Amino acid sequence: MGKHSDTASLKLLLISLYYIVFIIGFVSSSPYIAFAQHKIDTETWIEMRKMFRHKGPIPTIEEDVAALAGPDAKRAGPRLIDRGPEVLPAVHSVLISADVKLRHAQVLFQVIRSVGDETSVPVVLEFLKRDKNSSLRRDALLVLALLPATEEAAAFIIELANDHNEKWHTYRMAFTWFGFHRDQRGRPYAQALITDPDPEKRTVGLFVLARLGDKSVLEPISKLLTAPPANSRDALMYALAEITTPEEFERLAPSSLKWSHGYKESLLYTQYLAAGLKEKIPLCLRMLRSQRAEHRKLAVSYLLDNGYANDLRPYAAVDLEAPGRAALIRNEIRKAGWHIIDTDEEFNIKQVIP
Repeated sequence: MGKHSDTASLKLLLISLYYIVFIIGFVSSSPYIAFAQHKIDTETWIEMRKMFRHKGPIPTIEEDVAALAGPDAKRAGPRLIDRGPEVLPAVHSVLISADVKLRHAQVLFQVIRSVGDETSVPVVLEFLKRDKNSSLRRDALLVLALLPATEEAAAFIIELANDHNEKWHTYRMAFTWFGFHRDQRGRPYAQALITDPDPEKRTVGLFVLARLGDKSVLEPISKLLTAPPANSRDALMYALAEITTPEEFERLAPSSLKWSHGYKESLLYTQYLAAGLKEKIPLCLRMLRSQRAEHRKLAVSYLLDNGYANDLRPYAAVDLEAPGRAALIRNEIRKAGWHIIDTDEEFNIKQVIP
């Protein structure tokens, strides 16, 4: 009777949580709303994880890679990400096959960027070199920017930055690579853009220089933010966050943009950089729900390195707000060299002892 009652209570709790998520999602898209789900006790989290874990035979890697082309992609993707780099040979093989369909390739790129392994770099470069006019060229360049930096990738990006026949929407991705990797070789290319009459091109150059720690771009970034192009707004705020304190950011970023993800995530990043050891912990827990992979990685690494692995458990177990995000957090935990125990009896995060 007690066991049956506990199950009924859990189902009622889940229904309530789903309703809360639906309502909050309907009225706001902010990633920083404090959801009740992260206040649930550990035993309930384990029960919730059990309910969400795959039931029945686990599909093979090849089956899940094929499923990415169809309606089961939302379930197959997190399963593949959970398995880590071992899935990549199959993913790479299908991506560079002659008969891969557009939508399938897009989802394969999402898995590659989520796993984030260096072995994907040569495959992405092969894809890029094979067809310069591919409709997925920009997607591939973004994935390349999110993968670990290699000299092979740097050589390709420098060649791209020197190719003035490249279309702007893909040419600009060279600067995304320079900026994300804080690569000084991007400086001369960025400096050439900051005087361009096109505000979008100026934004791209300013973003790279800010990522390189160049505080001389503070004034031009602030000026552009007074009337920012809609497609450059977030990049400008991310750039501003690289070279300001939280107080400076709030003073220089337009208050009219406080509603936006770019403003909130940029301010959070400045707060993280300025905070002391203990103050960083609650900021990291908020950053786990960031839309930026770099912020999630920073948060996971800091929490693990400073003895807060236990605080990661609910975020890595189940995410009712964005179901695929828990798999991304689990992947970052594994990449940091930690082991996840995920059974019907236990969900835990343990350090791997050499």
